[in-house]
Amino acid sequence: MSIAHDTDAHPLVGDTHRLTVVRSGKWWAINADNLPGCHSQAKRRAKIKATARDAIAIWFNAHESEVGPLVLTFANPE
Repeated sequence: MSIAHDTDAHPLVGDTHRLTVVRSGKWWAINADNLPGCHSQAKRRAKIKATARDAIAIWFNAHESEVGPLVLTFANPE
């Protein structure tokens, strides 16, 4: 038996969040693909996940510990 995914489903804080990350000058620009308007930036690559987790928590008005797994895709800016 297969279960069809509801394309109109609203994202939840505990969902897996897919992020697109692009180098922009000295910064890393971060976009949460499934959360309209949820963007952030990190100065160091090592801080991308922490910064993204914080932005997603703010978007949901939740605690950072509630944010689900993050999947990063690094995109070429050109």
